[in-house]
Amino acid sequence: MNKILSTDQGLLLYKSEFEQESLKRSDDCYKLIYSLGGEMTYQLPNQDMTFHADQMLLLNPYDTHRQLEVAHHKFLIELNPEIVNKSANTLMNQTTEILFAQMPQQSPQISKWVAFILDYIYTSNEEMDAGMKVFLDNSFTQLAILLMKGSVNSSYQDVNTEAYHSAGFQIIKVLEAMKESYTSNWTLDEMAAVAQLDKYRFSHVFKEKVGVSPFSWLQIYRIQRSLDQLEHTDAAILQIAMESGFSSVSMYNRLFKKLYGMTPSYFRSSRKT
Repeated sequence: MNKILSTDQGLLLYKSEFEQESLKRSDDCYKLIYSLGGEMTYQLPNQDMTFHADQMLLLNPYDTHRQLEVAHHKFLIELNPEIVNKSANTLMNQTTEILFAQMPQQSPQISKWVAFILDYIYTSNEEMDAGMKVFLDNSFTQLAILLMKGSVNSSYQDVNTEAYHSAGFQIIKVLEAMKESYTSNWTLDEMAAVAQLDKYRFSHVFKEKVGVSPFSWLQIYRIQRSLDQLEHTDAAILQIAMESGFSSVSMYNRLFKKLYGMTPSYFRSSRKT
């Protein structure tokens, strides 16, 4: 089944048949690309991003991207930037444009939202009438609200570990320990000891369940914790990097750009205009 439904607030695309994309594209909307089963891989400017079943990739307006591989089905939502940023402003008093982190993401609430929407599509034979339009517009607004605290983004200086509940107690325990001591110089042995797993087994399970390696997750969390200082202080970038647990400012700059598509200095200036 292939289906496209759209309103002024957004677009919903479900495809069980698709072709490989040969050209890169960028659009003037936020995109949520959700994996219903198997792996999906997209090419981004700074990396190729692979995410697994029940994980998603969030793209910001004008992010260049190209689909490389999609298993099974493709479920994509395009959101009008106005409703996303209005939700950020209402919920977080955020007046600047929100940016979603370029990483595999997951959220139990968004997974439930996706399941509900797909169930509605499967069981409904309605065309785009007034009732369907109201349903979609309300659904897009609900999704924008869920994304505010259910994703890693520039307006939420945290990473919600509830998103990884399916990873199991051992992985959650490590995530919470790293959050509590995120500036510490963690080793893989120390992480595995918290999980009470062999370090090779731990590394494999963590990457499979969370979508990134243990060290990558820790670095992402450090970047999230640095956002407040970037936006609301005049502290030097070097100082912020060191206080956030990075071993060098060059590493901080490189990982920040990989996650948000810009340098920390550019992010700071964009927040103060």
